[in-house]
Amino acid sequence: MKKSTAAAVALFATLIAAPAVAAPPADQDACNKLSFDLAEKAVAKKPSEAQAVKIDELIGKLEGLCSDSKFAEAETTSKEIEALIGK
Repeated sequence: MKKSTAAAVALFATLIAAPAVAAPPADQDACNKLSFDLAEKAVAKKPSEAQAVKIDELIGKLEGLCSDSKFAEAETTSKEIEALIGK
């Protein structure tokens, strides 16, 4: 019984720690918030100048996608930004 309880606790901990599958932003406001949040996260990580330039380019691209209501593309771009930032 103790092994199954330990296994259940471990599984639960894994599920909590696993990142949720992100869906595309639902609307322009959510998309803009995503862009702003990623920009703040990038600043907090203090990337190198080369990384900062690339992140800035991608944030600009993301903002344009949000303005054009291209939310699926915005999600893809946000994942690129997150990969550069290194969650």
